[in-house]
Amino acid sequence: MGSRGFSLIEMILAIGLAAILTAIGSFYFQKYQKSYRIDAQTRLLFTELLKARTLAIYQRRGTRVKIYADRFEVYSSLQDGGAVHPVQRHLLQYPVTATANLDLAAGGNIDFDETGITYGWSSICLESVPGYGAVDSVVVAATRVSIGKKGTGDDCKTENIKLK
Repeated sequence: MGSRGFSLIEMILAIGLAAILTAIGSFYFQKYQKSYRIDAQTRLLFTELLKARTLAIYQRRGTRVKIYADRFEVYSSLQDGGAVHPVQRHLLQYPVTATANLDLAAGGNIDFDETGITYGWSSICLESVPGYGAVDSVVVAATRVSIGKKGTGDDCKTENIKLK
């Protein structure tokens, strides 16, 4: 046994170990990437709702955010449709659900009056992605927009969401 180098068995073991470590790393990377995308989408929705509220206060006129299951649109007034076009339109990678007072099929309206107040509580949640992301829900109250994570149950109800 005076030869130098690795035997065939040693090479197969090294390649097998590298393949296993690569597979595990790839799995965790995909999980991290999905968590990041869920957080990013939730934070985008939260930020745009805050911007709409701030715009209503600053311009002293109502603004509207229309939320659908796969997108949301921001309007510079309480008018939408017809000749009035949205100021911004964002497509959502993960579909959302909402409380019963927001009809996502027809476009649920969240209206902020000229003082930044909205009438009626509503919650917007990403559809069923348990275990992913630090945040997955937005709660809109009369004078506040908050971000949170669904807790007990899978319902998108305000009482199920733990605010952050």
